[in-house]
Formats: sequence, structure tokens, C-alpha cells
Amino acid sequence: MTPSPPTEAGRRAGPKPIIAVTISSPELPKLVHWRRMFEGLYYCGAIPLAIDCGTAALPISRLLEHVDGLLLSGGVDVEPTRYGADRNDPSIGPVNATRDSNEIAAFESAWRRQIPTLAICRGAQLVNTARGGSLYADLPRDHPSEIAHRRTEDDLVSIAHDIGVEAGSRIAKWLDREGRIAVNSQHHQGIRVLASAFVATAYADDGLIEAYEAVHQPLTAIQWHPEIDWENNEMSRRILRGFIDSCTSVRDRTPETP
Repeated sequence: MTPSPPTEAGRRAGPKPIIAVTISSPELPKLVHWRRMFEGLYYCGAIPLAIDCGTAALPISRLLEHVDGLLLSGGVDVEPTRYGADRNDPSIGPVNATRDSNEIAAFESAWRRQIPTLAICRGAQLVNTARGGSLYADLPRDHPSEIAHRRTEDDLVSIAHDIGVEAGSRIAKWLDREGRIAVNSQHHQGIRVLASAFVATAYADDGLIEAYEAVHQPLTAIQWHPEIDWENNEMSRRILRGFIDSCTSVRDRTPETP
């Protein structure tokens, strides 16, 4: 059952922020996941704007001129040569170099303009490589653990494992709590070495980084999927609303360009 909408007192005044959401049309057969993401953003107070990054090079900087936030969504594996891995590694799944390039350009454009950015799963991994970090190409092989970081392909809703959220982090602020929370999980790659531009803000019990942020930029990256299970998970709704509120705050204090 869809939860009750937030009360008027819980919403910010003024127009809803516009959030650019990267998608990839070659991956659209999983339409229910994309649809749930857009419904969640709208429900939590934003206007999502889809940008198809998966088919051709885009004028990303121009496309982001009039948005208030950027969400880098999940999807296929990051192209392995971006983090020094073997292109022929059989454990690496489908990749899309065009999507990688467009989304890195979107991240860089948002970074320059200090546009709030939420990077989810693949998005978190891609951004880390864009700043010089590296990935585990295949967690079961390279970071063996009792934790099932990847469930069945269509199960993005069930709780998979707990994570520990660092006190004082942006995620802790959005959640209005620190310590342990339960999350879903659907990834076979993960952060190996975190780029020096970022600080880790959540960990799984096996030591894998589950969230990170930039200290002096409004960038937050997470490995799980609040955009998918928001209907049944209050913590996920808090993350989406926290991100949306940050988009509104930055927009409202940034002078409009004539």
C-alpha cells in the first residue's frame, strides 16, 4: 500500500525542484524499476526529468542548465578499463561506454555548479572511478563474504543486510538517525579504494563501503536502492526527501542567471 503523502507542514514552500535522472533506454525492459523510481521522486516532492544517457553522446552541460538536482541511477557494470580492470574478465557483466561517458559528464557538470547529486549503486561506483577510485570487479570473487550483496535479479525490495551509518554524515542527517539500518542490495561490484575526494559514511559488516559523500560538495553516493522500496520503507523515503530538500535549499539560495 502506498504510504500517505507528506503533510503540508513537512513540505517546503515554492515549486518542486526539478531533478535530472539518468536512465538508459537499452535497459528499459526493466521498466517497473524505472517507473517506481520516478513515482518515488514525485511522491517525495520532486519533478523528475529523464535523461537517456545510454544511446548517444549528449550536450550534458546544456541539459543540466535548468535542473536543481541530479540522480545517477543504477544499471549495468562500469566499463572495467575506467578503474584498471581487465576488459576480458568473464565476471564482468554488460557495460555501456556511452552511458559511462554521459553520466561522468553529468557528474562533472553538477560538481562544477554545486548541484546536489545522489549517486545510487552503479552511479556511486562510476563517480568513484571518475575521481580516481577503484572497484571490486566481482564481490563474490574479490571480496568474499557471508553477506549476499546481490539477490535475485528482480528482488530490489527485500531487506538484504544491515549497514552502519557514520554519525554526523549527510545520510545520518537525512535519516535523522545514526548507527544501524537495514537495506536492500543488488550489486556484484563495489568500492575497493575510495577516491581521496570522498569520505566513507556507511559500511556493511564485511567492511564494504555502502555510502560516501564529498565534504565540500553536495554529492552523496549510496550502494542500496531507496528509490525502489520507498513505498514500504520509511528510511528510504527519508533519504529521497533529504536529497530533495537539499536540492530545494541550494536552488533557493542560488541567484538565477539572467
